[in-house]
Amino acid sequence: MKRIPVPTAITAIVLVLILVIYSITYQVRFSESVVKVRFGKPKEVISEAGLKLKWPAPIETVRHYDTRLRVLSTAETEIKTRDSQNVIVGCFAVWRIKDPLLFYKRVPVERTAEDKLRDRINESRAKVIGQHNWSDFVNLDSKLVNERYAQMEEEMLADCKPGILNDYGVEVHRVGVWRVSLPEEATASVQKSMQQERNRMAARYREEGESLKEAIIARANSQSKQILAFAERKAKEVEAAGVKASQRIFEQIATEDTEFFIWLRWLEALEVSLKTKTTIFIDSSNEIFKHFSEPPSESMLGGD
Repeated sequence: MKRIPVPTAITAIVLVLILVIYSITYQVRFSESVVKVRFGKPKEVISEAGLKLKWPAPIETVRHYDTRLRVLSTAETEIKTRDSQNVIVGCFAVWRIKDPLLFYKRVPVERTAEDKLRDRINESRAKVIGQHNWSDFVNLDSKLVNERYAQMEEEMLADCKPGILNDYGVEVHRVGVWRVSLPEEATASVQKSMQQERNRMAARYREEGESLKEAIIARANSQSKQILAFAERKAKEVEAAGVKASQRIFEQIATEDTEFFIWLRWLEALEVSLKTKTTIFIDSSNEIFKHFSEPPSESMLGGD
């Protein structure tokens, strides 16, 4: 008998050991759960990460399921609202496998599970939207529309979540609306309605602006009248005080010196005005012009 070389034998033994280890072990990642199946029947769920042992196939097999959150979207579908108007709505769902054992029994293939989830979400979408009016989707008040969307999303989640969990072992964390559009025949009607609403808002703003303008003008006129009245009153008070002061001064001056005193006061006023290099223009009809063109009379100077 021909002898097998030692290196070849060692290599064969190593390969056999690797195949045996591969057939009796499996790895569980931190992001998944594993269903161990014995003779075609699920026996247990392993969620602890690490290297695990099993009987070689066909005695035992394992099925790996990713338990992280996933996003599932549905196609846009035309749905009738409570007031018999059509809207086109597309939804999405955030889900994960919560009960791998139930999931394996009901929908062992994940693509089948996604199809069933879409069916359930579409049913809830049609049911919830059918309980809302068209104005919940088309409205100039964006805050109101957002509130309605949030309400519909909560209603869809509450409607489909319990059944999906009980039937398939899948937990739905959120159902949302990712797109809302209108059929072509409704677009023109919506645009016309929005234009009319905008025109009404513009008219209201113009009326409010006119009212505000009139109030501002009336308030300004009232304030200006008060200011003018106050200024006139103060001017009269100053004028009256000046007249009284001049009368007191004139009373202290002899009658024959009054004209000379007035002339001196004009000169003093001119001296103050012309202290710096100044050019002045005087109307010939002005009282002060007379003192430039006419010298004081002899009587003012005390002559005979």
